Amino acid sequence: MRHKKLAGLAVGLLLVVGGLSGCNSNKQGQGNHDSGSKITKSSRTDMQNSSTSDSSSSESSSSQSSSSSSPASDQSSATAPKTTGSRISTFNNQITQKLGNVKLPTTDGLGSGSQNLNMRYRGTAANYVVYYSVGSQPQNLNAGAVANETAYASFQKKTYASSRQAAGAVNYSSAASKGLPKVKLSSKITGYENAGGGQRYIAWNEGRWAVSVHGSVVNNTDPKQTAKHTVSLLDQNMLPVPESRGTISFNVHTSTDHTRDQAITWQAGRTVYTLKGQTIDTSVKMATRVK
Repeated sequence: MRHKKLAGLAVGLLLVVGGLSGCNSNKQGQGNHDSGSKITKSSRTDMQNSSTSDSSSSESSSSQSSSSSSPASDQSSATAPKTTGSRISTFNNQITQKLGNVKLPTTDGLGSGSQNLNMRYRGTAANYVVYYSVGSQPQNLNAGAVANETAYASFQKKTYASSRQAAGAVNYSSAASKGLPKVKLSSKITGYENAGGGQRYIAWNEGRWAVSVHGSVVNNTDPKQTAKHTVSLLDQNMLPVPESRGTISFNVHTSTDHTRDQAITWQAGRTVYTLKGQTIDTSVKMATRVK
């Protein structure tokens, strides 16, 4: 009996110890589970924050990239034009197919050119005018949209009944005969200054050309520097040789004046050609390349 009681007591003790051990084990397991939940939650929060930050950074970078590239692209298409040699040649070919073997400028006068060069014309082989403009996109010759564009240059041919009438249509005058004050424009060229009524002119003659540059007292535009620049341009560019006479009439523009009034006019038999541009350089370049 005594041995049985001892054995029973031993078994009871083992059961108690085992139960306590199991409780401790469950508590430790629960503690580890809670700890693991906190780590996972914290990591998820950090990852979400990191993801949000990365996304915001990416969106910000993308937005910055977009905002910096779009204006550049717009600016490139508006103020960085490419060569137009083939474009103006194509237009000239189309015009000559309609009018015959007529003279036209073979350059657009824009320096680097523009792939958005547009042209329109009207008239016949004897009397025609061609307008040159730069649009927001290239258009076909004489497309309706081109009529709404502001022309930066024009080229006109007018035919008269006789060479005498054509010569009379060119407003030629000799500057030296006016007895006006002299202005030295280069080592070879001397101009003559005329001022009055708020207007200022410097005029001179080169070969068969009568040249004048106009400024304004009201607009504070002095013609002297423009006259010197014109002399330099004419030294570097060979204009067509007039049969008897030609005139160059330039104006000193303000920064906001884009009038197409820089005119070069010359006679060839019964014909008078006139090239007008917004800038002096464009007019000279285009007139030089009339063929």
